[in-house]
Amino acid sequence: MDSLKQGLCPQDIALGLDVHGKTDALRAVAARIQHSCRIDAEPIFRALHRREQAGSTGVGNGLAIPHARIPGIDEPVTMFARTTAPIPYGAPDGKPVSEFFVILVPAEGANETHLQLLREVAELFSLPGFRGALAAAASAPAVADAFASWTRGFDDGAPETLQGLS
Repeated sequence: MDSLKQGLCPQDIALGLDVHGKTDALRAVAARIQHSCRIDAEPIFRALHRREQAGSTGVGNGLAIPHARIPGIDEPVTMFARTTAPIPYGAPDGKPVSEFFVILVPAEGANETHLQLLREVAELFSLPGFRGALAAAASAPAVADAFASWTRGFDDGAPETLQGLS
């Protein structure tokens, strides 16, 4: 599996985050990611928070894709998180957010890879079938299985699952 396809399957999954706002959510995911990439949570939080200040990463349908460039990592780090209750997030559709796909990329790296990963995550989450499978997944292994089965067909920027299944 190439690194882009790997990036579409979260390396960490956190379900049931009890957070009460955007800042709280970013702190929680930064603390969780800290273990994955062995970087203190505070620089991760600051990078994600700075990105949110530039414009909300809420994309609609209850999803946000917080992302940032982080020094000290060599490959993208990804995480899926779900909160216990939706939180206001500034998404364009005005709906609160309860699902987060967090992407950290190396500070020094190919900008195109970062943008392609963002594009493919947004495309994946635009599929009603995938969102339904993810909503039905009540455990971290079930979430991982949903991602794995829906990303299996990603090739040249378009998932096989788009063909007749969206």
